[in-house]
Amino acid sequence: MNFIKGHFSRKAIATGVAFGALAASASAHAGLAEIFAAVDLSTVVTFVGATGLVIVAIALAMKGIGLAKRAISKA
Repeated sequence: MNFIKGHFSRKAIATGVAFGALAASASAHAGLAEIFAAVDLSTVVTFVGATGLVIVAIALAMKGIGLAKRAISKA
């Protein structure tokens, strides 16, 4: 019986901590909204897209070099 009481009290404490964290994050949410509003997403999308293309191009170039070496060694 004592185990059950202790188990439920731990759940109650965990629930209280979760609600407390939720309330703290709600007050911090207003500050985050200002930060996200200050970022222009069009430039971020352009940068991420260009970076992705560069990474893919480098990977394909390295793969092409490997294929060329293999073709030369088999010739």
